[in-house]
Amino acid sequence: MTRTTSPSAPNTRQDKRSALALMMAHPELAPIVPVVSEQLDAVKTSIQGIIMPDIEVLAHTIAQTLNNTGKLLRPLVGLLLSAASSTSTSSHEKPVGFRHIETAAVAELIHVATLLHDDVIDDSDLRRGLPTIRADYGNRLSILSGDYLLAQASLKLSQLNNCRLVSIFAMVLANLCEGEVKQLKTGYTLDMDWPTYLRKNVCKTASLFAACGESAGVNNHLPESDIARLQQFGEQFGIAFQIVDDLLDYTADAQTLGKPVLDDLKNGLINAPVLIAFDKLNGQPDRLKQFKNLCLQLFNDQNEAVIPDIQAVIDDTNALAATKDLARHYAKAATDAIAHLRPSPYKTALDLLVDYSIHRQM
Repeated sequence: MTRTTSPSAPNTRQDKRSALALMMAHPELAPIVPVVSEQLDAVKTSIQGIIMPDIEVLAHTIAQTLNNTGKLLRPLVGLLLSAASSTSTSSHEKPVGFRHIETAAVAELIHVATLLHDDVIDDSDLRRGLPTIRADYGNRLSILSGDYLLAQASLKLSQLNNCRLVSIFAMVLANLCEGEVKQLKTGYTLDMDWPTYLRKNVCKTASLFAACGESAGVNNHLPESDIARLQQFGEQFGIAFQIVDDLLDYTADAQTLGKPVLDDLKNGLINAPVLIAFDKLNGQPDRLKQFKNLCLQLFNDQNEAVIPDIQAVIDDTNALAATKDLARHYAKAATDAIAHLRPSPYKTALDLLVDYSIHRQM
């Protein structure tokens, strides 16, 4: 039931998004985060600065959402790429400055705003095992909170006085909308193919990572060829990341994942393991038809009794192993895109981050 009472003011002294707290919550990031921990904390401070205490309910929902949305991966990618590609040779000049930090904050604000909007579109009551703003305070406040974050992201971009940065992130917003429309059009049907699946993933997930890469190159005044490589890293990393998300929908337990297992299929979404199973069954029309009928029963009739049968087909076709191989393919493409960067702790951290994206459990 939606709560209608006003929430209490946020407790900003127990911020769960500091670099130290991030490593404690996600120890697998411990080898990666320290090289930009100071800059990540600066991103957090920048984001905290947008909270308006005079609008108490909005201040609370935004603080709650920012605290509960995960690993700061997009700022992490942007900051690491900025530092790794910096052309500065001065020991007194930091490779990551104000522009990089504000751009990273923009990326996170856009990401969190999309989560608030997605929760309304998807009727989601839980995210990472915690109640969503929509569940606690209703659709209107979730939408308004997301809109406010997008407005603040736009304001930050305008203050950087760089039209290209504005264009980069405006295109992200357009891509996010395109991806959501594609998902709505193909949802609860079997009308999904690989080109549509990959385009949806680029729009909904990879485009923001790609923008983090492109903007890092722009802020560092790199040649266009090098900017394109950083953009390519972000895009390929984002595709790999989403494919692993698809994999976790089958392999992670509900408590770790923070949502029910096979949640995608229950919500009418055909993901990579299912597409691979379709491909593997192409020469067996009867089994393919039976498997498609099982999928339809789950996401149209919500018949959870068919879940073991679906999982059996996924296992029989080795779809999970093939999905992991597909993720590795895109992860390698990401690593190859930054092979030209000189050795540094930041470059090492990027390589570790790619490896983490493939082997993560949540």
